[in-house]
Amino acid sequence: MGILKKSLLLLSILGVTSFALAQDSVIKERTKLFKNGKDIGFITILTPVDVVKKQAGKVTIKVKGYRLENYPQMILRDIKRKELYAEFKDEKSSNESFKTVKKHEDDYGEIWHEVEGVFTIDLKNIAKNPDKLKLKAKKTYEQSCSMCHHLPASNAYTVNQWPQQIESMMEQVTLDPHTKNLIIKYLQQHAADSK
Repeated sequence: MGILKKSLLLLSILGVTSFALAQDSVIKERTKLFKNGKDIGFITILTPVDVVKKQAGKVTIKVKGYRLENYPQMILRDIKRKELYAEFKDEKSSNESFKTVKKHEDDYGEIWHEVEGVFTIDLKNIAKNPDKLKLKAKKTYEQSCSMCHHLPASNAYTVNQWPQQIESMMEQVTLDPHTKNLIIKYLQQHAADSK
């Protein structure tokens, strides 16, 4: 009986560890979201997700975020920090894909929905090593953005200010969309108000 209890305890610890690792998953690149086999939108690079199930080259993920009641197609990190997590092709796809956990009113009287939804993506689009991807983002920022001027610290601007700062530099340096989005997401996740 003692061996059985120890085995069950070990299995439960392993199960908790696997679940904890699943919560630390991030998206490796801009990726199409599927619901019932239909392409309904995309999820952005470095967006955190919970891995629910892996099967045959596909992975089922849970996405959590916030969306404006009047514009439900965009899922953001939260009400104040407008880091884009996902965007849907139309309002219907978004409404059918998410359940509202709670409603919130912001300082301007706008209603926000705290939401979560489950989607399927290709397994290859989950970063195998999130820390390695984040380090790549940091190095890409440092190399790309220090060529012309002093490199601002990642916490020099807020989550909402960084996209505009990077866009303003696009006249001086050419970045492909993947690299630009990687840098923006890295900076948003290390911004002055990111915690």
